[in-house]
Amino acid sequence: MHNCCSFLSYAQVVQNIVQTETEYCKELQTLLSTYLRALQPTDRLNVSDISHIMGNLEEISSFQQTLVHSLEESVKVPESQQRIGGFFLSLVPQMRSLYVTYCSNHPSAVNVLTQHSEELGEFMESKGANSPGILTLTTGLSKPFLRLEKYPTLLKEMERHMETLHPDYPDIQKSMTVFKNLSAQCQEVRKRKELELQILMESIRGWEGEGMKTLGSVLYMSQVLIQNHGAEEKNERYLLLFPHVLLMLSASPRMSGFIYQGKLPLTGMTVNKIEDSDTTKNRIQVICNNQQDLQDWVDHLHRQTKRISTSNLKPQNVPCHTDLSKSPKSMKKLLPKRKSERKPSDEEFAVRKSTVALEEDAQILKVIEAYCTSAKTRQTLNSRPHMLFPEEEKIIVEETKSNGQTVIEERSLVDTVYALRDEVQELKQDNKRMKRTLEEEQKARKELEKIVRKVLKSRLFFCVRTEATLTF
Repeated sequence: MHNCCSFLSYAQVVQNIVQTETEYCKELQTLLSTYLRALQPTDRLNVSDISHIMGNLEEISSFQQTLVHSLEESVKVPESQQRIGGFFLSLVPQMRSLYVTYCSNHPSAVNVLTQHSEELGEFMESKGANSPGILTLTTGLSKPFLRLEKYPTLLKEMERHMETLHPDYPDIQKSMTVFKNLSAQCQEVRKRKELELQILMESIRGWEGEGMKTLGSVLYMSQVLIQNHGAEEKNERYLLLFPHVLLMLSASPRMSGFIYQGKLPLTGMTVNKIEDSDTTKNRIQVICNNQQDLQDWVDHLHRQTKRISTSNLKPQNVPCHTDLSKSPKSMKKLLPKRKSERKPSDEEFAVRKSTVALEEDAQILKVIEAYCTSAKTRQTLNSRPHMLFPEEEKIIVEETKSNGQTVIEERSLVDTVYALRDEVQELKQDNKRMKRTLEEEQKARKELEKIVRKVLKSRLFFCVRTEATLTF
């Protein structure tokens, strides 16, 4: 035996799994038949609230009934022919779909329970639940992910009581790892949805434009590190993917709320894993917490940007930036030197910024928007809708060469915007250096003042002593 000192046998461990699975299945059926299916909309509890409470519990209950039946059939064969590990491995794809969906909805269900605790508590008690009835409902809705967390331990117990030469031994070991990862994934989904719900319910500091609800539903969100192309600094951000924009937030210094950092329209966006886009300019580098989060972001962004590019619907909340007939002399083209980039990690992807409607560059864009009035007026008079292709938009820029000669050239709007952005970044860096130099000078001046005061005091003290001596 793998563990000869144990008092339990392999058959007893397997029987315990069958028994606990059966009990779990009955608990789900009781929760549904006695309570949840009897829930009806009221003045305060609407259909949407009930839908959040129910989640996909019906599907999970049906699945678990099938699981119990199949498990009971699997253990009827001789022990040497049982394939419990293989059986559980075959369930993983369906279980992942069901339980990830359930855990994704659970924070919304908890929110409904919190808002309507009194009414739901009275309902549960009217159906025979012990007081407080809301506790029975809360506990019942927690059972699915609590059960999911037990599978790695149950499978580990099987592995401990199984002969290493048993044909199912490799699958048991593999299933332990797979279910541990599945449980961790579902836990991460729950935490992420809790945070998402918190963001949607709170007021965001510095928010610009219409309310967040106008952006649509959140398709995906997570906490990441953001690094702009050519910059060394990495900033912690919370990214929320909506149907047409990628929203960026940061946490307040004391983690008491969230701060608006900008919106990145999906129109014209290109997303690549970092190894595929090392030479790409005008990009935002996103560093994810793990490989799964990286893959989820790439998949969601690819799917959503493709959906937008193939549709004829105009994206919402994207400012109109049309061609500029005139430009101020201050809008000069810069060609800053780029620093060599470090080797990317496996958790990074790049978002190429191929549109000028980046609210992250709000200060620069406000300058450009001021010169769009005449173009917007022409667009209003034109019955034919104007299609915007930012990389094809051109403006006239005036550039002074090193020899003092002034040259007027036609440049793309995108290049000009990001040249201005680079100029702002360099000005910020210069400002930081000047501030640091000023602080050093102030510090040196204070030190000098201290020295001067000491010298003056010593001279004064000497004069007093001299005068005293002369007096006597």
